[in-house]
Amino acid sequence: MVTNEIGPILDATVLALAVLLVFVAALATARYRDLRFAFVAAALSALGAIGAVGLIGLLSPGAVPGSDLGTTAALVLIGAEVLFYLSFVVARNWKGVPPSS
Repeated sequence: MVTNEIGPILDATVLALAVLLVFVAALATARYRDLRFAFVAAALSALGAIGAVGLIGLLSPGAVPGSDLGTTAALVLIGAEVLFYLSFVVARNWKGVPPSS
């Protein structure tokens, strides 16, 4: 079954992305002294915890009852983490669109 083969990879990806994004958000919190980044880091920590529980459940079946994320949930979490990452790294245009003459 495909889910059994790809499940651990997706859970590990969820966990790895969450760890990376928590690091980025923590650095942003320290650099800009903005509490909003701390809340983002906390939310990403929760995503990382979900990924860790899912990975533990796949590597050691029965260790944590009901810990199977499933392929769809893992892909949604990965998509959310990618969007979080893009929100930190994509350049913003603060000037707006110049008026047309």
